[in-house]
Amino acid sequence: MDVAAIRQGISYVTNSKGQKTALQLDLTNVAVQEMVENLMDTLDAIERRSEPTRPFEKVKNEILLNRS
Repeated sequence: MDVAAIRQGISYVTNSKGQKTALQLDLTNVAVQEMVENLMDTLDAIERRSEPTRPFEKVKNEILLNRS
């Protein structure tokens, strides 16, 4: 992770008092894009943490059976 590249792609938006009110992300910056994707993946994982799980081998076998 290139922290300097990420910092270049992030700007604070401030109000008339100089207080930070928002964050502006430059999505043309690849490092920022990756950081946002990682954040979204993390949020998805947090939302799904209470969902039931299935063993990988079982899922893999189901996929392989349905391929033909």
